[in-house]
Amino acid sequence: MFDKEAKLNELALVIEGKIVDDSDRVEVCIKGTVLGFPATIEALRANFPFGASFFLETDVLKEQNSSRDQNGFTLTISPKVVTGFWANFSRILLIDHQTKMIGDKRFDNQYLAVTNNDEEARRFIRYPAMMDKITLLSRTCNFTEVHIRAGHGLVTVQPTSIEKLDGDVVRESFRVMGEMAQVMFEAF
Repeated sequence: MFDKEAKLNELALVIEGKIVDDSDRVEVCIKGTVLGFPATIEALRANFPFGASFFLETDVLKEQNSSRDQNGFTLTISPKVVTGFWANFSRILLIDHQTKMIGDKRFDNQYLAVTNNDEEARRFIRYPAMMDKITLLSRTCNFTEVHIRAGHGLVTVQPTSIEKLDGDVVRESFRVMGEMAQVMFEAF
């Protein structure tokens, strides 16, 4: 039997946080910090088929203003389901019609990207060790999407429910996200 309170307390310890009652919006909401960045774990429901989302905010100084928000760099990364010939075929059938090639062969072979600024996306992907961090995050939590928004932070959407979520997976995912957030904070 699933002990929801014990699981939520375990996850709260991972991000040095506390359980927050936000039941009007989501069933699970845990807020804490990772490497000095505000961190949140959320899920609509604690059980299958609902996955969890991990948030890490980089606007710790609250510097963002509305004019910059509209022009900020965004990037959404999704793992490719098919590769090779079938990937090209699926693009012809408009399955991946909104995605762009970033221009980095290693990235383009493994991931799909949607961005509002190709140059900044390429700069982010080519930042030293960033590709390794994205790959490690993918292997750790099997994310379905990672949303990156300069000046705000990143969100990792992963399919595992809170009920089945392992504390070590959450710890490692947030560690990698923290390293990515540090790069975003300093360089983007």
